[in-house]
Amino acid sequence: MKHSLVLLSCIALFGACSSAAPAGDAKDAHDATEKPPIAPPKPTPVLQGTRRGPSPRETRVVDELMGSAERVRGLTFKRPVPVLVEDRDRITSYVESQIEDEELDRARVVYAALGLLPQDLDVRSLLLRLMGEQVVGYYDAEEKHLVVRDDVMRAFGRGDDMNAEEGSELSEARIVLVHELVHALQDQHLNLFQNIHATRDTDADNAFHALVEGDATLAMIGYALEREDIPLSRLTGNPSQIQSFSDVVRRSPLAGTELEQAPAIIRVPLLSAYVDGLAFCASLHGVGGFEAVNRAHAMPPVSSEQVLHPTRFAEPDLPQQLKLPELPELAAAGYEVVREDTLGELEIGVYFSQGAREADAKRAADGWDGDRLRVYRSATQPPAVVWVSVWDSERDAQEAEAAAAHVARQFPTPPADRWEVVRKAKKLLIVRDLAPQLRARIPAIALGP
Repeated sequence: MKHSLVLLSCIALFGACSSAAPAGDAKDAHDATEKPPIAPPKPTPVLQGTRRGPSPRETRVVDELMGSAERVRGLTFKRPVPVLVEDRDRITSYVESQIEDEELDRARVVYAALGLLPQDLDVRSLLLRLMGEQVVGYYDAEEKHLVVRDDVMRAFGRGDDMNAEEGSELSEARIVLVHELVHALQDQHLNLFQNIHATRDTDADNAFHALVEGDATLAMIGYALEREDIPLSRLTGNPSQIQSFSDVVRRSPLAGTELEQAPAIIRVPLLSAYVDGLAFCASLHGVGGFEAVNRAHAMPPVSSEQVLHPTRFAEPDLPQQLKLPELPELAAAGYEVVREDTLGELEIGVYFSQGAREADAKRAADGWDGDRLRVYRSATQPPAVVWVSVWDSERDAQEAEAAAAHVARQFPTPPADRWEVVRKAKKLLIVRDLAPQLRARIPAIALGP
């Protein structure tokens, strides 16, 4: 039941499918130890706010949207999806109840150690603000029901009594709920619930969520195009149109000021799940329709590289699996492992963007072929990072080395004598915030003789 710091806030963009912990268990894949089996469900929390069932008129609207989701996505509901109507307080209270502060703190330590989050950022409050700004509803894969925000559902019930502006907002809400109902179809046909709970590192988790959200976003767009009598294949059959459409979606104010102002390590992967996920699923659809997307659910992309470059999924181009050696000097100095993880091309690009324009950082991250990161914590020292990556070619590794070195030069924290950026052939080592005497043997151990 793991959700990265970024994925905790996925509900904020269009709403998102939710599992047992939609806002907890941040980045379990960081753990250096073997993962335990899925924990039993937590006790039902006492929530603030109100919940009710839909009225007959509201039910007819949702039934119509279910039919639209079936038609566009090419799947039929095996069983009805119960619908609950909750006010904003109830939805916020539910999400807040699922946040596990210990896990959230560990995720914050990892990204703060990389310079990607301010040390004093209240991540819990940020996630709740992101959620509160946008949520229309969500599909709960644990409880198998659809939740719709009360004011949205009441507007559905009013129907023709609305003015033009309200009607436009309601039309957008319909599109969003088709997105959520596609998650229900994924759950009933494509093992969404089981796949959500699979053990993955952050990179593979980002890739999986890009498939899930990209699929639902593509179907949502198909529903919008259908209302204009435009077949979805007209979009997906043209790669340049897919890219242009994705760029428009990426630049649009989808999620309001909270997301726009959020740190890049939250904002970029969150948008990528929808935008790059959309382009990825559209490329599959262009070749084989939604059947090709269904096949991808059976064998999901294993890295964000495969999502960002769909041909590397089709080939496929599999990343190298790196292992970090034990570093007994650090244990002897009082350091303990906080997390171990693979961040992948997407999040390495975010890291590089601390010292470069986003486009340049993306180019430097292209050529990634695998990485392994370990974050250490000490009672007396700041968190330390040991990060090894491997690249497709020496030239790619040189570009990554230059980007990493530029990050180190841009920021005074940690001090220069506590940084290390070392390349050996196609491997790159980044060490942050370790004293020189503790770093002395790390390059030889991590990069090999």
